[in-house]
Amino acid sequence: MRAERLRALAGSFSRTVRVAGFVSRRAITRGNRGVALLTTLMMAAIFAEILFIPALIQGATDHIETVLRENVTGDVTVTPGEGEQAIADAEGLLALARGTSGVTAATATALAGSQVSAGNRAGSWSVLAVDPESYAQTFATPEEMIEGEFLEPGDTDEIVLGLGIAGADREDTVTFPASLQTVHVGDEVQVGLVGGQTHTFTVRGIYDTGLSQANLRAFVPAATAERLVPALAGQATAVFVNVAVLGGEDAVIASLESTRPDLTYEPWQSLTTTIEDLTGSFDTIRSILNAVSMLVAAIAVFIVTYVDLVSRRRTIGIERAIGIGGGAIVLSYVVKAVVFAVVGVVAGGLAFVFVAVPIVDAHPFPFPIGPVTLSVTAEEMRRGAVVLVAVSALGALAPAWRAVRARILDAIWG
Repeated sequence: MRAERLRALAGSFSRTVRVAGFVSRRAITRGNRGVALLTTLMMAAIFAEILFIPALIQGATDHIETVLRENVTGDVTVTPGEGEQAIADAEGLLALARGTSGVTAATATALAGSQVSAGNRAGSWSVLAVDPESYAQTFATPEEMIEGEFLEPGDTDEIVLGLGIAGADREDTVTFPASLQTVHVGDEVQVGLVGGQTHTFTVRGIYDTGLSQANLRAFVPAATAERLVPALAGQATAVFVNVAVLGGEDAVIASLESTRPDLTYEPWQSLTTTIEDLTGSFDTIRSILNAVSMLVAAIAVFIVTYVDLVSRRRTIGIERAIGIGGGAIVLSYVVKAVVFAVVGVVAGGLAFVFVAVPIVDAHPFPFPIGPVTLSVTAEEMRRGAVVLVAVSALGALAPAWRAVRARILDAIWG
């Protein structure tokens, strides 16, 4: 008995699906083509908008990560072991790193000072002693100069300042109220060194990475720092290593750690957690806008389906009178909505990938953090497509279900 009931239910469901497929196919092929086109274009526009916000946020996140990696962290950062203040035999570690397979460049920095002043203004910023040649090979900061030049081998009492320190009379910057404000190339600044003495340096250059967190450091030649503070000789606060291919950080770390296990090794991914504060609000905005887009899609499908049902109310009554079940009619409208949504998703996805992305690549958005392009993942596209199709199906289900609950005679008489 139970098996027969299950077979009967399966047969009934199969007939409902076949009838729904027939009805929806006839409705699509013989329906109003203008309405079908507009519905599809609307779905395409909504899907493109759903992709745009996450892609823009991901593009901003990628840009911030790139700036931090190319100017602050490198691909691998090596710091003193627990309880230690400096890396001993920094030159030996640099030689080891440069001889490691997959490493393209390495440089060391040492904290030479922590205070910079000019005139009646002063502030606490990291003053790093660097080798100009190896630093330029490892980091992009020397390419970000907005005034003057970066340090060169042979420089003595010169210093390079970030825009967040110099200020440089830049009225368009909003994050530098604590800077020296009016310092330019050629001006003199006083640096409080770690040994306790103060030394005067001449500003050789000012850089701007586009990211405020990366603009709050100063650089002096390592030879000068070691002359002024002999204790810095042969030591480093950190060593930065670049790898040939991103993703090869773990192999390089394993190789270095096997020889120098007394140090701390961190890939760049673990050092960019500061961007979570910057992107947290972006994620909230994305969630809100995506929810609004989905609501708009559901309402739009609801309205289109409702108008179609009102105009075909008598036809639906006749269909039910000749034996077409209400379930088949409801399912036919759901299928039609899903078809429009799928076609819209394909059209919107193609337009986004092959039109919007290339245009923004050629003309990036001028964000305060720098030029931002669109970055979209296949996973993001799949998730957006599935959600939009599901929302469209639900948007069509509600009015169709309500329509088939009306009495057949009322529907036929209108």
